[in-house]
Amino acid sequence: MTNNICDYSDYDYKTSFWNQSNRQYEHELELSVLNHIFKTHCSNYASILDAGCGFGRLFESYQPYFSHYILFDYAQNLIDEAESTLHHIKAIDYIQGSLYDINLPSSCDVILSIRTLHHLNDLNTLFDNFYKTLSPGGTLILDIPNKTHIKNRIKQWFRGQFYMNESSIQLSDHFYNYHPDHVIRLLIDFGFHIQYRYQVGLFRIPILKKIIPTQILINVEKWLNKLLGYFNYAPSVYVVAIKDVDNFVDKLNTVPK
Repeated sequence: MTNNICDYSDYDYKTSFWNQSNRQYEHELELSVLNHIFKTHCSNYASILDAGCGFGRLFESYQPYFSHYILFDYAQNLIDEAESTLHHIKAIDYIQGSLYDINLPSSCDVILSIRTLHHLNDLNTLFDNFYKTLSPGGTLILDIPNKTHIKNRIKQWFRGQFYMNESSIQLSDHFYNYHPDHVIRLLIDFGFHIQYRYQVGLFRIPILKKIIPTQILINVEKWLNKLLGYFNYAPSVYVVAIKDVDNFVDKLNTVPK
């Protein structure tokens, strides 16, 4: 399989995607969910790899919980922007590279990968890298771009299609959506134990974001997660997975391509 690379080097990601768009809800929601995940699932860890860190947008969500940070991205301009913003913090390593070849000098306790999977097509190589990069018993926090979210399901129902297969959807040259159950099974095959899943971003609807205060939308999502967190209804599914050292074999050679 050819590993597609999405390069943001010629794109002002911070200004064009975040600052000039109505994405306050998405940003604050993601910070809130991640803060809960770190507080609940990531106690007693020292180091974190932000795999696909961009300009360091999510740094504030994990800063209080770790003492060593690795910010990793393919686009050098985003790494430079993150370093410019966070230069006063000395415990950060900045690395430019591909997630298909992470190759850190030592393992880390937690890998965070948010808004990256939709740019990646070779999950076997990716998950093999994640597993080998994590310390024994380490935690992976992964954002799955969900092809089965409620809006897509409703569209299919109106077409008379009531079953959604587990193949990925390629929406453009470097943009993919996945079936969460397929991704979760693949993680298990690679030696991860799934600890929890969170539904994220249900209200990515411009009119709702315009008329309903952000904090109300976030609170409603929290409530829905308590009731329906197992069901894949939101555009993003955050998975918390633990490296299960007892079950690992060289999965890259055993998982079907």
